[in-house]
Amino acid sequence: MAQPLYRQIAEQLRDRILNGEYPMNSRIPTENELAGTLGVSRPTIRQALDLLEQEGRLIRIKGSGTFAAQPRVIHESTRFIIGYQEESKKNHKLLSTMVVSMEVEEATELVSEMLRLCCGEKVTRLTRMRRLENMYNEAPVVYTTVYVPLKLFPDMAQIDFTDTSFYEMLEKHQLPVVHSIQRLEVRMPPAEVAAGLNITPFEPTIYIMSLGSMADGRPIEYSESYYPASRSMFRIEINR
Repeated sequence: MAQPLYRQIAEQLRDRILNGEYPMNSRIPTENELAGTLGVSRPTIRQALDLLEQEGRLIRIKGSGTFAAQPRVIHESTRFIIGYQEESKKNHKLLSTMVVSMEVEEATELVSEMLRLCCGEKVTRLTRMRRLENMYNEAPVVYTTVYVPLKLFPDMAQIDFTDTSFYEMLEKHQLPVVHSIQRLEVRMPPAEVAAGLNITPFEPTIYIMSLGSMADGRPIEYSESYYPASRSMFRIEINR
């Protein structure tokens, strides 16, 4: 079955963005101009542009025009218990990780509550930033901090998580995450997070709180992640 005309037009425009005919951040022709050069109606052009805007390949700015853009990264961590490293491999993207800090410390009241720890118990806190090659001028796409009970994973602080998968390492130590609860909300980032993500403190982020538990129900990891809203999309699948 032939594609609808607006999808054919969207494909032509998508190709022009990908091959650099419409460079990133450049203004593309108006609806009238595109309708004239492509020989179709304005409603068809508008449908094509709507589709490309949904994909994140175009940004419309009222009073200025429509601009070519780099599509947002589609994250699937809301569908599977999967590490960011595994997700990137699955989507054929080259990931680089920077370990910001790794500390053993006394759990805060919130972390203690989430991980069901007694007052004064210690956790290992790991903070990392992730970048994807050739995306957003190498600016990070996520800033994440994870807390793990020291008593369950005492040698975690000795591991270099620059190139090591956190979830694979949990499995190697017989601490696999089999259940996860996540909460998503829009938040303005703390100053240190904004600086790490190379955004202003006034740019919204998608904040995800995640609590991972083992088969026996014991919490093993509590994490807080910040994704720049302008660079991120999330795929959520629900089956009945």
